[in-house]
Amino acid sequence: MRANWEALHQSLAVSIRTLQADQAFTRAKTRHDPLRAFPEPGALVSFLTTKQGDLDAKDRILAALVTMVQRREDRALASALLWLGLWPGLDAAYRRRIKHFASRPEELVSEIADVFAGHVERLNFETVSRVAATLVRSTERDVMERRRKVWAESARIREDKAEPRVFDDFVQGTEIGNMPVDHWTAPQTESRLGLSPGLGVDQAVAALRAWLEPIVGEDAELLVAVLVLEETQREAGERLGLSHDAARKRFQRALERVRQQGLTGG
Repeated sequence: MRANWEALHQSLAVSIRTLQADQAFTRAKTRHDPLRAFPEPGALVSFLTTKQGDLDAKDRILAALVTMVQRREDRALASALLWLGLWPGLDAAYRRRIKHFASRPEELVSEIADVFAGHVERLNFETVSRVAATLVRSTERDVMERRRKVWAESARIREDKAEPRVFDDFVQGTEIGNMPVDHWTAPQTESRLGLSPGLGVDQAVAALRAWLEPIVGEDAELLVAVLVLEETQREAGERLGLSHDAARKRFQRALERVRQQGLTGG
């Protein structure tokens, strides 16, 4: 499942060990002071990825690399160094979100690459405090926001086609809080939810959201985010514009309404 992601890392690592990369790095050091302390690109990556080191110094280096990308100064090298320098954070985001792309892991690689590149191009230094945190967190947030739009569109298409809802109840013996996303892609012979065998993750999540809305209204998104997508109540609340306390209370009320329907097994 991680093959494409690891292949991306390998290709980036190879790209900074060429003669062209060394020449580009030499040019970059004449323009950007934060890069001058490093003899070659690999040394810079090692500094950025170590847990030790001055955070302000790392931030200045990342800012210089972003500037190079935005100014089209040896852009390929600068982009590769950004990827490799931020790889620990991007890899953590990949591992957190791969469960939502279980049937198409290559899509997550593509989404992260596209969203990350866009944030690098648009980064405004006047509005960020830490370049690394901004790029990694914004990338992860927007990748999932794109995915949720896909789920919402899938649900809309299903409604437009007047297809019957696939959820009549949860799978026999399965509680809402314990249903892993990957379970929805496994073959099923019988389901009280009406799940079609082989139903994809995206379609299943979209259908669940649509099925919950008549019961809990707009809090369907909050339930799905916490119980299925495994966001914390704080994370889901921030994305939905709610305080942690408001998200916690609304989640509890919504879950209780679902329980009153006899859907969670207690």
